[in-house]
This record gives sequence, structure tokens and C-alpha cells, in this order.
Amino acid sequence: MSDIILNVQQLHKDYVGEVNYKALKGIDFQLKRNEFVSVMGPSGSGKTTFLNCISTIDRPTNGSITINQKNPYELNDEDLAKFRRSELGFVFQDFNLVHTLTVEENILLPLTLDAVNAKEMTSRLAEVVEFLGIEEIMKKRTFEISGGQKQRVAIARAVIHQPSLLLADEPTGNLDSKAANSVMTLFQSIHETFQTSLLMVTHDPYVASFAERVIFMQDGMLYNEIQRGDHKKQFYQEIVDTLTFLGGGYHEL
Repeated sequence: MSDIILNVQQLHKDYVGEVNYKALKGIDFQLKRNEFVSVMGPSGSGKTTFLNCISTIDRPTNGSITINQKNPYELNDEDLAKFRRSELGFVFQDFNLVHTLTVEENILLPLTLDAVNAKEMTSRLAEVVEFLGIEEIMKKRTFEISGGQKQRVAIARAVIHQPSLLLADEPTGNLDSKAANSVMTLFQSIHETFQTSLLMVTHDPYVASFAERVIFMQDGMLYNEIQRGDHKKQFYQEIVDTLTFLGGGYHEL
């Protein structure tokens, strides 16, 4: 088995309209198995487009993406849907929960779609719910729980099918600092406990500092990357310094 779970080669994404726009301009990137990487950059740098192409939300104009040595864009619609459910987990800023379902039903949705048997569902649900500490809200509707709890539910739904790669787009964007810290501690625990590879877009240097590596984008290209090493405070400061150099104060990014 290759130690590279995600391989991106010469990735281009063009948007055609009244004004043509090149969002991605030839990106080469590799994510190792069980690696946690953050993606940062100024607004309009292409980081969300980059994540969307990897997640198969946006089809690249040119270039290749392989996940576990498979190119999802070579699959038919049915196989692509199965590939997403088996290989990928998604966590978004706005949670994307189904409001008509209970917390438990939201978490079980990926397994329901894959017709997993009831015994396996119960076992996986118990494991992920205990790990995330959300046992007491299982029967509640999503409008009855807090933003931090909603994100825990979204994380539970994203990992219950044990994906190879977890993708997160601004997962703390709608949370206060206490809830954001809690969610990022969970991400780190999931990464370490389940050996899940994790790729996360964020604008927040503190959130990014939970990763092992941060890549920076500018104008649709990779600009730079830094490794965490043993000193998280120093890593955080390097992130802030790089963002400041790229686009002024990092609060503007």
C-alpha cells in the first residue's frame, strides 16, 4: 500500500462566463497516509476550489487527482457516489445537517445509504458517539442543540463510515473560540486515534496550528509550506508571519 493517500498533479480549474477566471493554475500536492494538513491563503487564493476539486464537488479543467490510487473522475455516477461514501468524509462550516432528522439519524445517514446491517450500525454508532461525547443528544433535533454540538454531530457523520480521507472546509467558522478549540482537539484526536488523513481549509492561524503541515496558496498556486515540528507556539507564529506577508493582517484573510 502506498504511503501517499492523495496525489494531485498539475491541477487546473477555469471558470468560464462573462469574465473567464483561472482559479487554480497547475497545483502539485501530495498528502501522506495519516497526515494532517491545513490549507491557508488570502480570500480568492483558490483554497476552497482546491478542496472542492479533491472532494469531487468541482470537476478540474486539467490535471489529475488520485485518492488511494483511484481517480474519482474516471468513475461513472454510481461508482463515484460509492467512492465518496467509502473513501471521503466531509465537514463544512454550516454543518449541512438534515433538520427533519434526529441527531442519531443524521449520524447514521451514510451507513443507511450503504445499507449497512443494523448490528454494524449500532456498533459503529456507539463507538463514535462515545468518542465525541454526544450520547445525551442522540434523540434531539438539530434545532435543539448548540453550534458546537452541531459540529460534533457533523464530525460523527463524517467519520462513522471510517473514511480514508477527511476533508474540512472552515469547520470552526461558525463557532466561538471555546467551541472551536474543542472541535479542533477532536479533529486531532480523530487523526491520532483512527489514523485518518485530514485536509482542512481554514483562515484561522490558531486552528491551522493543530495540523502537522500548513500549505499556503496565492493566486491559484501553492506559495509556501511549513512544518510544525516540536514547537507549536513557534509554528503558530510562522503561520501568522506568512499570512501577514501574503495579504496584510491575518484577520483580513
